[in-house]
Amino acid sequence: MRLGTIAFLLGILAAQQLTDLPDGNSWFFAGFALILLWFLPWPWRLPLLTLAGFLWALFFAGVLIDARLPAALEGEVILIEARVVSLPKPTRHGTRFDVDTQILGRPYRLRLNDYQSRQHPPHAGERWRLLVKLKQPHGLMNPGGFDYERYLFRHGIAATGYVRQAEVNEYLSAPGYGDAILVARAGLSTTIEQALSGQAHQGLVRALAVGDRRGIDAAHWQVLRRTGTSHLMAISGLHIGLVAGMVFLFIRAVCSRSTWLLLRIPAVIPAAVAAMLAAIVYAMLAGFSVPTQRALIMVCVMMLAIISRRQLAPSSVLAVALLLVLLFDPLAVLDAGFWLSFSAVAIIMYVISARLGSVSKWLQWGRIQWLIAVGMLPLMLILFQQLSLVAPIANLLAVPWVSFVTVPATLLGSLSLSWWPDAGNSLLGLATWSLDELWPILEALARQPLASWASHRPQDWTILPAALGMLWLLLPRGWPARWLGGVCLLPMLLLPRTGPAEGELALSLLDVGQGLSVVLRTAGHVLVYDTGARFSDNFDAGQAIIVPFLRSEGVTHIDTLLVSHGDNDHRGGADSLLQAYPVRRILSGAQSSRWGHAQAEACRAGQHWQWDGVDFDILHPAAELPGKANNRSCVLRVSVGDYHVLLPGDIETLVETHLQQGGQDLRAQILVAPHHGSKTSSSLSFLRAVKPEWVLFATGYRNRYGFPHPGIVQRYRAAGTQMGDTAKSGAIQLQIAAGRLKSQRGWRQQARRYWHAQ
Repeated sequence: MRLGTIAFLLGILAAQQLTDLPDGNSWFFAGFALILLWFLPWPWRLPLLTLAGFLWALFFAGVLIDARLPAALEGEVILIEARVVSLPKPTRHGTRFDVDTQILGRPYRLRLNDYQSRQHPPHAGERWRLLVKLKQPHGLMNPGGFDYERYLFRHGIAATGYVRQAEVNEYLSAPGYGDAILVARAGLSTTIEQALSGQAHQGLVRALAVGDRRGIDAAHWQVLRRTGTSHLMAISGLHIGLVAGMVFLFIRAVCSRSTWLLLRIPAVIPAAVAAMLAAIVYAMLAGFSVPTQRALIMVCVMMLAIISRRQLAPSSVLAVALLLVLLFDPLAVLDAGFWLSFSAVAIIMYVISARLGSVSKWLQWGRIQWLIAVGMLPLMLILFQQLSLVAPIANLLAVPWVSFVTVPATLLGSLSLSWWPDAGNSLLGLATWSLDELWPILEALARQPLASWASHRPQDWTILPAALGMLWLLLPRGWPARWLGGVCLLPMLLLPRTGPAEGELALSLLDVGQGLSVVLRTAGHVLVYDTGARFSDNFDAGQAIIVPFLRSEGVTHIDTLLVSHGDNDHRGGADSLLQAYPVRRILSGAQSSRWGHAQAEACRAGQHWQWDGVDFDILHPAAELPGKANNRSCVLRVSVGDYHVLLPGDIETLVETHLQQGGQDLRAQILVAPHHGSKTSSSLSFLRAVKPEWVLFATGYRNRYGFPHPGIVQRYRAAGTQMGDTAKSGAIQLQIAAGRLKSQRGWRQQARRYWHAQ
């Protein structure tokens, strides 16, 4: 069972490495091989199971890919009748929600933004007629960044879009019987919010009660991440298992008091059935999210083993649960939570099995928390490039407190609200009190300078030695040479990422949507030119894109942050970047000179410096020019010998002419298109002065401005200039050395998987 499950898992993982799904002929040959392998003896059937996992994953992937919106419907305005299938989430400019609908007779799930104010906004389960404009799933693609397209694919989102303002938009009908669970979740969430109005942690209570994390703000998430306790504030495997365990023990105790019942059926059987039912109900409250599905399957496996009175080794129970999860949802391997949950359980089983001696329960609990933190270290570095150093202490205190005080009070209070409001309010008050008592401790731990440790993404070849070393390191005390396991971890922890050599330049034009951010690296220095946009209070390009990219590259500090001008799409991520990294110097074309606690220096033509054999020159502004802030953009020219890169920000024709008249040397083989390729820039005379071999457009996918303008694209094409566009290529990375372009690559092509847009 265990080897077969691992073989099945390996086949599923192999399918996730495909850049495109195979055609029908591939299915035919794979099926033929499957039939041949069936007649082989057991050891040779492992390849059969691997192939079965591969085909099973391809089947699920094909279903989701086929359910995507056709490219021909992108950008079209479509009138749909839709059912709201999520809890609508308030955003900075409106509301976001998912709907199920049919377009041209085919079912689709859409994620929509509604930017309009309504007296009656859409609610969970309601039917609406909406005029929408859609596009295929598309996300930003950067090294180290979040794969939004994979996220949409996993959740079955066929397209994203927004609701157009129109009179035809109207409410059609109330939720039906099939929406009872969703409506109950929404109603209970609203009731809890009203009951705990004004309480600092009401959002956390709602998350624990019904899996609704809409009320958890950025400050709460930061504390949870830095202390490694984020898993406590969602309906996770821990909470499903806790509820099932408490119900099991309670029902077993009750049934054990009945002699009549004990003579007919063992007390553990009704207890196991009740535990499964409790786990199912709690999973329903969470909307059967992917983590709760995994936890529910694991609980059911354990309870069914009890009912069938079979003695299964813990590793066999884990293998059965893993196999059932993979059969139910083979694409679960795309979720970080899949690896975290199964790895945590496997580590616990590994460290408590075959141990001699007895210690107190409290010491054993503390030891398990410490060993989990150590055992999960390689996985955390692979998945997130960071880990919480205070997590063992935080979880040692928080897990029992939340599990035995906060969660029971939350659940009992939620269940009591409808039939005994006073008791429900009191229990919910107890839940918030428990969080009020816990939170100062978590905040104090989160404030510690070394609470969280970030590292570069480990090199692939270091993963296997680290995994084997961790298994060796976690062997029982007294095992000879356990320290060798720690040695195996050193390449993953200490081996630096290779960067540019002396006299070389690495340029990364990041995919920040409709905005700009460029990272320039020499052998020992880093310059960040612009920081993309700030999209909401909880999301900006600095924290979501630039910081993860810098971490993945092993960057520890920023020598110069250059913000070309003050528009949001160029400076919106600066505050997050300054919080995450020490910055030695700030240059800015923006009128504001203060950036948090840092002081910015104004850009001025003539500023020059050299790093590691690479020259940096500011060409503009020489003086204030009339017009928009765009024309005050800092223009930077970077020279690697006779090879030049020109970063002009958002300058327009006025400044382009001014630079030419001022006698500036504008020649550059690489040009980042002025103002994202708008028709007010990239004049013909400017192109003749620069003579670029490559022009790079920093644009958002299907952006509302239509950048780059078709006329400008044609102008570059007529000049024989090669073009790159972040909307199509993702982050564009260039390596310049010895006076030539050494390499050029687009991250979308390099990291492509079958779920990514073409």
